[in-house]
Amino acid sequence: MGAKKNILIIRACGVSGETEECDNIKCQAKLYGIEVEDFCPKDTSELYDYLHTHGVNYDYIYLSSHGNAEGFGSENGLIDVSWIDFGSLLCESMVMKEECIVLLSCCRGGLNQVAYDLFYCCNKVAYIVGPRQSLYPRDMLIGFNILLYNLEHRGIDPIVACEKIKLGTDIRFVCFDRLETETDAGYKMHVQENNREWLDQVNQAREKANEPMIEAPGEIRIIR
Repeated sequence: MGAKKNILIIRACGVSGETEECDNIKCQAKLYGIEVEDFCPKDTSELYDYLHTHGVNYDYIYLSSHGNAEGFGSENGLIDVSWIDFGSLLCESMVMKEECIVLLSCCRGGLNQVAYDLFYCCNKVAYIVGPRQSLYPRDMLIGFNILLYNLEHRGIDPIVACEKIKLGTDIRFVCFDRLETETDAGYKMHVQENNREWLDQVNQAREKANEPMIEAPGEIRIIR
């Protein structure tokens, strides 16, 4: 038997239905033998403090929050984090195992730009899954139920497991594979356009996590 898997559930939305959604995901994970950490930060500072001091590495990060192409936040506005800041936080806090899967239960969490930002920040993010559209918690729940069932019970590849969501519900979720995404022209253009703005922040996070550094703008090669 392999090492026991674990998942971190971050409740950062505050919308009606979030409690039931996250409780259900928690029960499903336990059904598959996955150890669960469940955290509900009251503000951005508490989220940062928790991840920096918790000292656990996760196979899955499950984020429940309001979201858009720029970042995510809570209903009351006390949590407000850009995707670049979140990716840098996940990297420097070293809370992810190799091949970590990030599950974004956020409206528009499946947009290309969101995946581009998170992949750029840390090499440990292997897959990112989220919806293309705005959804209610009940829709998020059934989508991630199907995904986890196919990943953990049936042992299906993450890309194929994500495709099962649309087959069963007609809801558009997408799974991004790091290795495939990094070869996309869209990813390369996104990084080149924003590299100068993000470079120092991302490299500081990578240095803390002993991750490879990224070179200056115009050179998107990884320094080994």
